[in-house]
Amino acid sequence: MLIAAGAAVYANSIDHPFIFDDSVSVLNNTSIRRWSSQVFGAAREVPTAGRPLVNASMAVNYTFGGLDVRGYHFWNIGIHLLCAVMLFALAHRTLLQPRLPEWLRQRAPDLALAIALVWSVHPLTSEVVDYMTQRSESMMALAYLVTIYAGSRAIGSRRPSAWQALAVAACGAGMACKESMVTAPVAVVLYDATLVFGSLKQALAQRWRFYGALASTWLILAALLQTGARVYSAGFSTSVSPWTYLLNQTVMIVRYLRLAVWPTSLVANYGWPRSLTLADVLPYALVVLVCLALTAVALWRRPVLGFLGAWFFLTLAPTTSILPIATEVGAERRMYLPLMALVALAMIGLTWVGRQRPRGPASVTIVAAIVAIALGATTAARNREYETPLGLAETVLARWPSPSAEASVAQELAVVGRHDEAIARLRNVAPRFSRAYYHLGGELFNQGRTNEALASLEQFVRLEPMLAEVVSARTMMGRAFMLQKQWPQAEEQLRLVLSMTGARDQAHATALGFLADTLFARENFAAARTAYESYLELRPDDAGAVTNLAVSLSALGKVDEAVSMFRRAVQMNPGDEQARRNLAIALEDQAHARGR
Repeated sequence: MLIAAGAAVYANSIDHPFIFDDSVSVLNNTSIRRWSSQVFGAAREVPTAGRPLVNASMAVNYTFGGLDVRGYHFWNIGIHLLCAVMLFALAHRTLLQPRLPEWLRQRAPDLALAIALVWSVHPLTSEVVDYMTQRSESMMALAYLVTIYAGSRAIGSRRPSAWQALAVAACGAGMACKESMVTAPVAVVLYDATLVFGSLKQALAQRWRFYGALASTWLILAALLQTGARVYSAGFSTSVSPWTYLLNQTVMIVRYLRLAVWPTSLVANYGWPRSLTLADVLPYALVVLVCLALTAVALWRRPVLGFLGAWFFLTLAPTTSILPIATEVGAERRMYLPLMALVALAMIGLTWVGRQRPRGPASVTIVAAIVAIALGATTAARNREYETPLGLAETVLARWPSPSAEASVAQELAVVGRHDEAIARLRNVAPRFSRAYYHLGGELFNQGRTNEALASLEQFVRLEPMLAEVVSARTMMGRAFMLQKQWPQAEEQLRLVLSMTGARDQAHATALGFLADTLFARENFAAARTAYESYLELRPDDAGAVTNLAVSLSALGKVDEAVSMFRRAVQMNPGDEQARRNLAIALEDQAHARGR
C-alpha cells in the first residue's frame, strides 16, 4: 500500500527536468562520468562534496542512463519509498514496546501504517523527491531509520551482534550521505532510554559498547569535514554570525510547523539569512521555547510524546540552530526526518481521541485515509510546479519575495534565452543583493560585453570576498583580461584562483589552463611549459594544450621533447593537417639539431 500510494503520487514527476543545483551536481559534475576515486570526491562547494555515497549514486545513474533525467527521478522516488517502508517498520516495532500503553500496542499495525502513509504523501517531503540534488536528505534519512531499527532489533534477538553490526554500518553510511546524520547515535540512546529501558542509566549499563561503536562513526564525518567540502557556504567561517542565523531559525521553525499542518504555498528557496533583532523574532522565539518546554516535560511524564518531540528538535538541530548555512536560511527538505515525529504525534492524538468510541479504530483509519488522499493530491499538484526551472523560480518570488528570489528568476530567464530581461532584473536587484553582481557579470561576459562584465565582477569580489562564487568570478575576470590582451592582469587573477582552490578541483584545472595560455601568449615559455605540464596531468585530453606545450618546448630548445608532444597531438587528432605540419617542422628541426 505504501509503495503503491507513493508511486501514484509521484508518477507525474518522472519527466521533469533538472533544476537549480542539479547543474553542478549532475550536468557539470565531471566526477560522476567515470568510475574512479573521484566518484567519491566531488569538487568543493558542489552539493555532493563531502557526501561520497550521494555522489556515487549520481555516478550509478550516469553509468546506466547518462543524463536521462528519468533514471535520477526513479532513484529519488525509490529511496523515498524505502524510507516509508522503514518508517512503518520502526513505528510498528516501537508501538509494540511493553512500556507503552495497552491502547497503543493494540493498534500498532494500523497506526504504524497510518503514520508511514501520511508522511510518505505529505507535500513537505516533495522537494527531496522532485529535486535530484536533495537525494542526500532521503539517503541520509534511510540510513538514520535503519540505524535505529536495527539497534532496536538487537534487543532480545538471538543474533544481537548481527543487528548491531547492521546499525553501525548504516550509521557510517549515513555519515557519508549528509552531515545531519551526526545526531543518529544520540537518537539511538534517546530511543533506548525513553522507550525501552526507562532510564539513561540503565540504557548505558546495558549497551554502552554498542553506543561507543555508533559514536565511532563520527570519525567518518570528521574525516569528510576535514576536506573542507563547503567552507564558503556552511560553518562558523562564513559571513553569517551564529546569533543572526539562530534568530532567523525561530521564524523558519514556526513556518515549518505551519506547513506540516497546512502545506500550501511551498517554497523551493528561502534565500539568505536576514539581519534580524531579538524584538523582530520574539513571538516566534516564544513558540519555539514553549515547544521545547513541552518536550522536556513530556520526556519525564509521557515518554512516547517526549521522544517524538525530542526527535523533531534533534533531527532539525544540525541545520536549524546556531551553525550558519550562509547560502540558505531555510529549506523545506530539512523537515524530511522531523516531519515523521509530527505525523506520529498527530496520528497518536487521533487514535487517543477515538479509543473510547465503539467504532473508534475504524473511524481513525478512515480519517487517516482521507488525510492521506488530500495530502497526496496536494503533493501531485506541487510536483507540477517543478515542470520548468523558470516556473519554479517564479513561484518562489511570488510566495517568498526577496532579492535572492528575484536574482534566481533572472538566472532562469537567461537560461531560456531572455537575456535582456535577465540583465535588467540583475541590474535592478544587485544593489540589494550583492551576489547578483556575479550573475550579472557572467551574463555580460557571455554577451561579449567584457568591460561591463569586469566592472560587475570586480564589484562582486569586493563586496563578497568569502563566497564560493569568487573563484569562478576571478576566473571570468582572467578570461576577460585575456580577451583584451591585458596579460599581466589576467595572470594576476588566475594565480589568485589557483591559490584559492585545491589541486583536485575542476576550477583549479580550468584556471591552470588559462594561466598557461596567458604565459604562452606573453612568450614566457619556461613558465608556460611548467603550467601546461601541470594542467595536462589533470586534463590529458586537451589537444590544444599539448600543441602549445610542444611549441614552448621547441622555443626552449627542447627539440626531442617537442617532437614527442607534437606526435601526441597528431595521435589525438589524426585528421588535423596543422598538427601534422607542426610535427613535420619539428622533425626537420630535430634532424638539423643532430647534424643531418
